[in-house]
Amino acid sequence: MYSKADLAALLPYPAQTAHKYSRGKMVIAAGSRAYPGAACLCAVASQKVGAGYTEVFTDVHNKVLLLSSRPSLVVRSFEQFNPEEAFAPHYPGACVVGPGFDVNDPLVESVCQKALAACEKPLLIDGGALSLIASDQARDQLQKRHDQGCVSVLTPHDGEAARLLAFLDVSSNDRMGYAQELARAFGALVVLKGHTTIVSDGVRSTELAPGSAALAKAGTGDVLAGMIGGLLAQALDPFNACVLGVSLHGLAGSVAAEQSSIISVCAEDVLEAIPFAIEQIHAELTEKKEG
Repeated sequence: MYSKADLAALLPYPAQTAHKYSRGKMVIAAGSRAYPGAACLCAVASQKVGAGYTEVFTDVHNKVLLLSSRPSLVVRSFEQFNPEEAFAPHYPGACVVGPGFDVNDPLVESVCQKALAACEKPLLIDGGALSLIASDQARDQLQKRHDQGCVSVLTPHDGEAARLLAFLDVSSNDRMGYAQELARAFGALVVLKGHTTIVSDGVRSTELAPGSAALAKAGTGDVLAGMIGGLLAQALDPFNACVLGVSLHGLAGSVAAEQSSIISVCAEDVLEAIPFAIEQIHAELTEKKEG
């Protein structure tokens, strides 16, 4: 189990000599034409947890919306997505693929395939992209990534996990077993979202009870994907990045519920509560040192 002091020790405070590239580049492929908000929520979440440079690839129709809502983002179209050219090899980075994907859009399938085949940085697969990896070819690519030492993270909710398990013809009696089976089958870290959230690499697993029903709103999963991705981009240990991301996300949900009521919280409120969640966890470490 991770205490708040353990989590505080993982917070990626930047060095005095840091610059935007040394703090990690976050590359996000998200937001089909019908779901532009997912791309924005995910991207801003990555900024809020400390990623130094966030670049978003999205449907061309979404570009103006994203830039007007967040001028600090670099926004390009899906057609420009090339993970081989997106990262400088000597700086940290990570890629998130899938929030707001419309699986009926052939363009997003191409984006997902490019990420699997060519991304050498940590790769988080979320949302619609989880449906696109339910194939032998995609599983083989993920296992190849694992064998090459590349990090992959899958972030399904229970329904998405069930569909992946059905494709694998694997069954288990509990959610912990589901997460472990998925992690082993795909050679990936699995963040199984739900009333409790399980993080598993197939061998090591932990169950977190991070938040409240305030997080049961559309868009909060996009925020979580951006938070974990942003931590991965800063070169945190992948398992720790998942645990810290889930924990901060849950705490941000609780902070937002206190500010807005548990009924009224929306994904945007969770996003804006991330800095307060970070400071609450940091305070735990400060109190421990002073004690």
